Amino acid sequence: METADRAELIPQIGKYFSATIIITWIVWLPALLIRNYELVIPIPYDVFIKIGSFVPTLVALFLIHKYDGSEGIRLICRSLINFRIRIEWLFFIFLVLPGVLIASYVILRISGGNLPRMGIDPRFIPIAFLYVLIFLGPLGEEIGWRGFALKRILRNTPPIQAAIFVGSIWSIWHLPLFLINGTTQNALAKFGLLPAFFGYMLYTVMLSILITLLFVKCNANIFGSILFHTVSNLSQGVLPLIFSKNGAMIELLILCMVTAGFVYGFREIMFSKTRLTGV
Repeated sequence: METADRAELIPQIGKYFSATIIITWIVWLPALLIRNYELVIPIPYDVFIKIGSFVPTLVALFLIHKYDGSEGIRLICRSLINFRIRIEWLFFIFLVLPGVLIASYVILRISGGNLPRMGIDPRFIPIAFLYVLIFLGPLGEEIGWRGFALKRILRNTPPIQAAIFVGSIWSIWHLPLFLINGTTQNALAKFGLLPAFFGYMLYTVMLSILITLLFVKCNANIFGSILFHTVSNLSQGVLPLIFSKNGAMIELLILCMVTAGFVYGFREIMFSKTRLTGV
């Protein structure tokens, strides 16, 4: 990329991250007031949480239209309905995180740790999948984190660096949820706010690396990223090991090992600048 192009991209990325964090945190503020300070309004606190989860995508669509025009919006929409994903990457999407959770569960059981109850009845997993996809992050976030931010960062940065950077910002974006009573992140804070946040950040960065590999190998396919994000969130709901201290530590360790294995296996891609036709 030309230096001028790089000079244009950096402010675009900065504006995206800044606007997304500020607007989301403002939207989540009423949820904090309702749950922690007994603010009485006729709107449930989780409505604000769900609305906030769409901010990354809404900001991205606004900026894509601003910088790339209607053609940019058309490309994003085409990527959202691009169902052509090679079979090996469908296995990657649907097996990696469930495999990590199952392996962690087995190790926790062998070690005699307290086993969590299944958080979702298996009969309702298809319905839960759609609910998670639409309302619990994937659809509301992936167009932004991957479709806008990662896409631009990859033009000048190797995937591993881009993944760690986006994953770190993605983690920070979740920060207010650790303070709002009733959220998953707040439940993790029983282990201590700092350990919970940095453990969550490590988990999120690992996810970011895996999604980035998928994004690169599937030529900037946002639909694939949404599916992976959905499977990841749903897996945590089915086997909520993260609410057990030992379970969370085992899960993090295995996830880091699996992620390191994929990074090593695809090291030529992950450590080299990548040119995607979808980017």
